[in-house]
Amino acid sequence: MKIGNSLANENQLKFNSNESENLLKKLASARRINSAADDAAGLQIANRLTQSANASAQGTQNVYDGISLATVADQGLQGVTDNLSEMGRLAVQAGNGLLTASDRQALQKQADAYAANIQDQIKNTEFAGIKLFDQDGSIPVGTGNGSIGIKTQDLSTRLTDSGAFSIDLSSAESAEASLKSIQSSSQLVDNNRTDLGATINALQSSARNLQTQNVNEQEAISRIQDLDYAKAVTEQVAAGIREQASLSVVSQSRVSEQQALKLLA
Repeated sequence: MKIGNSLANENQLKFNSNESENLLKKLASARRINSAADDAAGLQIANRLTQSANASAQGTQNVYDGISLATVADQGLQGVTDNLSEMGRLAVQAGNGLLTASDRQALQKQADAYAANIQDQIKNTEFAGIKLFDQDGSIPVGTGNGSIGIKTQDLSTRLTDSGAFSIDLSSAESAEASLKSIQSSSQLVDNNRTDLGATINALQSSARNLQTQNVNEQEAISRIQDLDYAKAVTEQVAAGIREQASLSVVSQSRVSEQQALKLLA
């Protein structure tokens, strides 16, 4: 009775069984690496890439949120511009020396209504609960060196300083002075919109870069982790055959051992 051969057969069976089981796991998960035992170095690289890919994906979402915020701010400024334009039209109309006091009162009432619209626009322009025109500052979007700040401004104070809320159409002279204030206010708003446009362009560029980075990282992860299915199926079939062969050898060996023990008894 060859005990050494029997143990060798048992060990070979365990090896073949483990190999077959491991290949079945890979086929079930469609991944080449399921544990460090499969490829320790590859697993570490894949994990680092996964962390980076998750970060770039979240970064992309953050940037798109920033674009949405900046777009809302720009739309709010468009509303301010529209009302200032109407106020400018009224100021030009009030420059007509043929208007009566009653006419001017009617124009003043309209101008005051547009000024109130602007105040409401400033008050109600917000994104995710953040007021966009109630204080000077910057809202950061992104992290690290790629962070981009979206400027905010106390627009009500700025327009008050420029005379937008003190329009006087009671005379041709005051209407002319008011028109200059309106034009100055419009220029202030236009400058803000120009800054926002540049910020939106920068954010869109950042989003494209992050998306490209994420795609490259996902492709790299796929190359490292994804299973060559056809190859794995072939290997699993071969491993299954080896396992069955080993099982047959071990079974025969056990029968022989039992027969030998009976003879010795």
